Amino acid sequence: MAPKLEHPLSFEEFRDLMARELQLNKEDLTEDASFYDLMVDSIRMVEMLLHLEEQGVEIPLESAWQIETVGDAYRLYQESLATSPGAAEGWTLSPNHAGEG
Repeated sequence: MAPKLEHPLSFEEFRDLMARELQLNKEDLTEDASFYDLMVDSIRMVEMLLHLEEQGVEIPLESAWQIETVGDAYRLYQESLATSPGAAEGWTLSPNHAGEG
């Protein structure tokens, strides 16, 4: 079972975790950054999603095909929060973080 996060991750926390998992500079992981341009192929994407899940960040594998950018991955993470037990504890989804980075 994945560890439970104490709070939903901000975009910056999510980006930092992804940068560690992908061994990329966090500055390169803007919301508009394309995984294709970052040379993250489908196998690496699935591995990243599995590693994120081990850290308590759940993005359904069946949604991987929808992920083209870092922002897409964060949006799917936020959507997964809406169906998680934490949602019942008063967690709310953050607005789109467009323009941050």
